Amino acid sequence: MGVIGHNYIRKIENFDGYEVLAHPLAHRDDRVFHRGESETSRVSITYASHDVQIARPTGIGSRGRIAILMHSGLGCRVLEFYESALPIATILLSLPEREQYALAYALFEQADECAGGARAAEAQRWADAFVDGRIRKRRSGGRRYVHIETPDEKALRRS
Repeated sequence: MGVIGHNYIRKIENFDGYEVLAHPLAHRDDRVFHRGESETSRVSITYASHDVQIARPTGIGSRGRIAILMHSGLGCRVLEFYESALPIATILLSLPEREQYALAYALFEQADECAGGARAAEAQRWADAFVDGRIRKRRSGGRRYVHIETPDEKALRRS
């Protein structure tokens, strides 16, 4: 289970294992934000396809965690983190509905963006190690282990 520092967003089938604490802007039409009041040049931003809920996991070992549930075109996804790490639950639940939605959506999208960046950086690290010949494989006890050695370790091994 990930905490917000690990930016672990899981894809799940449904939200059955969660107790919903808040469902800001539950109706699709409420998630359309109009910039101006003028009927002639009404510019709108819509998040109608993104349903966000603030919930608490109900399973074994889920004590002290809170989750942001997102249902969108990508399916049902969940970001879980420990409540003690950030006092976010109290803050989120005390906000008005529109601000709850905006903050929960921003937290979810930021964690998703950070996770994507981390995946790309790790892929680049492994690609660089492959080009430099720094990937080491070993077997122990019938299991295989793979790791990247540092340039200093490679130099020491070559000497």
